[in-house]
Amino acid sequence: MQIEQLNVLTASHNELNELVSLLTDCVESGASVGFLAPLETGEAQRYWQGVAADLAEGGRTLLIARDAGRIAGAVQISYCGKKNGSHRAEVEKLMVHTAFRQRGVAQQLMAELERQAQANQRTLLVLDTRTGDTASTLYRKLGYQAGHIPGFARSSAGALDGTTFFYKAL
Repeated sequence: MQIEQLNVLTASHNELNELVSLLTDCVESGASVGFLAPLETGEAQRYWQGVAADLAEGGRTLLIARDAGRIAGAVQISYCGKKNGSHRAEVEKLMVHTAFRQRGVAQQLMAELERQAQANQRTLLVLDTRTGDTASTLYRKLGYQAGHIPGFARSSAGALDGTTFFYKAL
């Protein structure tokens, strides 16, 4: 498994298609990444176009995991642009394709994310995920502290699910 930083602006057409496929796979398998199933291809493409704009402005870093040349997972760091928040960043969209789960991909992505955050003088990471999501176990294992907000996000079924937010001082 190889972890690398990807610039969507210079990514190949194949890589962009793989990112769309990754997002779609994660949403369809129930991951809490801000989208509801079913996810239309056009919506996923527009999402990655927005990420590309953020990457161009320097407000975000995109890390991907490759296995045999294929994108197996991704995670993003969104840097707080406020003067009083220049020490923090948000972990966004930790995704691992269902074909690559249970192989340590998420842990490797998060380890590199933390290294990148520290290299960018970020000493606090924050994130949120649906309460009870399998990712919660990973975040706790990696040393993130948790809190809970009830009724925070709507599920694909229409229910309001609680969310668990996490933070970690680096």
